[in-house]
Amino acid sequence: MNHKGFTLIELVIIIILIGIIAVVVAPKLGDVTTTKASSFRDKLKADIRYAQNLAMSQNRRYRVYFNTAPAPNPGYAVVNDANGNGTWGEAGEIAMDPAGGGNLSVTLNAGQYAGISITAVGFAGNYVEFDSLGRPYDSGGLLAVSQSVTVTGGSSVTVSPQTGAVN
Repeated sequence: MNHKGFTLIELVIIIILIGIIAVVVAPKLGDVTTTKASSFRDKLKADIRYAQNLAMSQNRRYRVYFNTAPAPNPGYAVVNDANGNGTWGEAGEIAMDPAGGGNLSVTLNAGQYAGISITAVGFAGNYVEFDSLGRPYDSGGLLAVSQSVTVTGGSSVTVSPQTGAVN
């Protein structure tokens, strides 16, 4: 006789295996925001380094402005003051995004950055600026001590004084 189907024991074993897999995988699904925050932190570090590189290669100061308020957009942008009028980030003064073209301006808590925000900025004036030698400044002048930006989940990006090294 040709019996097709599963025995009760086989079904119970399958259900137990599915339960074990669910117990192992479920906690990792809850860490999606942590994973996104970690990826965002890496992007922020790369963009700060990019601003420093632009300042040194173009012999022009570049800033990374941080906006933690909900309006107009929480996030950051890499800008310069090419025309020297004291207003940073006017038309043509926002750095080009090397990864995707367009302006290097990141809006948080929306789209791919949903649930991600900048929770604290240690830089006076809410920006870090680099001169042609790559030295970091904020509105208080040349950085004397390391300053950092904290993102969702408590991870931070730190800029060192004098060298502008980003960690």
